[in-house]
Amino acid sequence: MTHFRSEPEPPLNLTAADATGPAATREAAPPAAPAVPAPDGADDQRRAQHLLAQAMDRIGTNRCHKVILSIVVFGAFFDVIEQNTVGIVAPFLKEQWGVTSTGIGFLASATFGAMYVGAALAGWLSDLKGRKTMFNFNLALYSLGALICALAPNFEVLVAGRIVVGLGLGGEFVVGLTLLAEMTSTQFRGTAISLLQVGAGGLGNPAAYLFGLLTVGWIGPHLPALLGGPEAGWRWVFVLLCLPALLVLYTRRHMPETPRYLISKARTADANRALSVLASGKMNPRGLAVTSYLPEGLRLSEEKAQWTEILRGRLGRNSAVLGSCTAALFGAQFVLLTFWPTLLVDRGYPVATSLTFTMIIFMGAVTGTLFATYLNTRFRRKPTIAVAAALSCASALAFPFLADGATEILVLGFLFEFFSWWANCSISTWCPELYPTRVRAFGIGVISNLGMIGGALLPPVAGALLGSMGPTALLGLVAVMCAVVLVAVPFGPETFGRSLEELHDEN
Repeated sequence: MTHFRSEPEPPLNLTAADATGPAATREAAPPAAPAVPAPDGADDQRRAQHLLAQAMDRIGTNRCHKVILSIVVFGAFFDVIEQNTVGIVAPFLKEQWGVTSTGIGFLASATFGAMYVGAALAGWLSDLKGRKTMFNFNLALYSLGALICALAPNFEVLVAGRIVVGLGLGGEFVVGLTLLAEMTSTQFRGTAISLLQVGAGGLGNPAAYLFGLLTVGWIGPHLPALLGGPEAGWRWVFVLLCLPALLVLYTRRHMPETPRYLISKARTADANRALSVLASGKMNPRGLAVTSYLPEGLRLSEEKAQWTEILRGRLGRNSAVLGSCTAALFGAQFVLLTFWPTLLVDRGYPVATSLTFTMIIFMGAVTGTLFATYLNTRFRRKPTIAVAAALSCASALAFPFLADGATEILVLGFLFEFFSWWANCSISTWCPELYPTRVRAFGIGVISNLGMIGGALLPPVAGALLGSMGPTALLGLVAVMCAVVLVAVPFGPETFGRSLEELHDEN
């Protein structure tokens, strides 16, 4: 049996000037990097990373970090709502344009197909051009795609708009995850990444259909008739999803690039400025005094990324572990996301009741991600994920045998979503910790794609099993996928309580 063991975070040797919050930051400037020789056998590159990790942990968490977290979570929240818009507007497209079910499926496939490309491309470009640059680009891109969809005169233009949306959506979570991992201290990293999952997967999916109901059913018909009158209320779904573009006007000017990325590009002066902005507690501090956390005389060279290195050696093993976990777990979640209503109808419940039950069951995702946020700040990654995977497996196996009445169905369904999203959130926290800065975003993009591939391939297999062998076989497949996570996790490294620089110190 796997046990949790709470491990204290590494001591930060805080002084009064190091307390979190802008007020504390203003009391005294954080100390400059000490002029001490590098550890024996270490070059300037390693020394810079060592000093950077110390500086990030000394600065801790303040208002500036929380504003950045809020911006990234807000973008991801709209990202998930955008993913669900095809399902929201589909009935209107069928009624007004005569789009067939096949056409609706093609529209969804165009979006998700573009997301595959967007995830890998944004990861690669983020390692090349910067986290801030690609974060802004992705926000602008999927907002542009939403505007094209809102104004689309026909189905063909709508498909083109969804492709643009997909390219932006695929990269948004990848870059946001990387940005948060690199912008936070060792102590706050797990919390920040977990809250991203709460805002995206936990709250985003239930909120998507509420957003659609409010926009199409209540608000849309009363909005100005600029887009075609009351019957074109569905277009306002896309118009309102352009709102994240407003973030770009703010982040482009005020949000700093991550210091870790800047050091990987040998930009010491820029890294010191970014660290000073973070330490100030304000996104746009006036009269900023730049502290030399990193000595300007360090002889640094740009870290050259070889994209194939995530497939070799230590990083290759990490990729195999993460890829197996993500593909298996996402596949299991997509199977039940697709078939919960069908399973309930097969048990004799009316369609309306089955949809109500499904909404209640999906509340397990919200509570699961919140619970994982608590665990990820206090317990080791590997046992946290392993226990969640084991409980997901057990709840899937129990469903066909114990879910006889409404109460049992709701409880077991809720528990599966709770445990699987707990595992999902913890794996997302683990993922950026397993790659060095030079290939971190690209690695996350590849792993994200493997998860989406699992989500695309397993539902058809599950549907065939349901048709030929019944619900027990489908839920058995889900349990096997959760067991894959349980088997794969022990082969990865433990990362809890360690800085990103320590994890990837190749000496």
